[in-house]
Amino acid sequence: MNEHEPYTAVIFTSKHSGIDTEGYDEEAKRMAALASEQPGYRGIENARGSDGVGITVSYWDTDADARAWKQHSEHLATQRLGRDRWYRWYRLRVATVEREYRFPTSHDSATDILHIALPADWEQAAVTGEYRSSTRGVTLEHEGFIHCSYPHQLEGVANRFYGDLEELLLLHIQSSSLDAEVRVEPPADGITELFPHVYGAIPVGAVTATTVWRRGDDGAWHRPLNV
Repeated sequence: MNEHEPYTAVIFTSKHSGIDTEGYDEEAKRMAALASEQPGYRGIENARGSDGVGITVSYWDTDADARAWKQHSEHLATQRLGRDRWYRWYRLRVATVEREYRFPTSHDSATDILHIALPADWEQAAVTGEYRSSTRGVTLEHEGFIHCSYPHQLEGVANRFYGDLEELLLLHIQSSSLDAEVRVEPPADGITELFPHVYGAIPVGAVTATTVWRRGDDGAWHRPLNV
């Protein structure tokens, strides 16, 4: 889909009941991982305050894609569980995003870093609770750290190393939620550009959002709208 075309945002506002918060968090992670596998998925953002009121916004190529996710059998079961146990109230709104603006993220800030993942590796992380892939085909144990990027570096990395793939997944990582050290350094000897590297496993809970990233019709990778 052309990045300048309108797309769909599903805005879910709710107040948590305070019951079974651990079970809710686990199910929310599972639903986020499942949503990322659906056609037309673009990403998700969420936040919840100390008063229990939260908002989750998921982004889709089309309204039809958003409707299909709402009717997914596993999602329907979770919706019923939410009404029965987890929510005091909720409100869902569907909107069309006609245009957006963004202020560039400073490459000197380590508070919001990204990792280019293979969908299968993220699926495995959702099961184990932590992400341990350094880069394509290389584990944390082998490399010693997990390669990450700042937003302005994504296109260069993807076009250099993932040109033969059609779909990737971007992990949005909150560095303040990491136990491991984040170092900003060259990725290899002889390279002057600095990248963020995570020297340890990334807990699933430190991933605040995921964005499905598809290669452009011209065969190149272009930075997604919401990154």
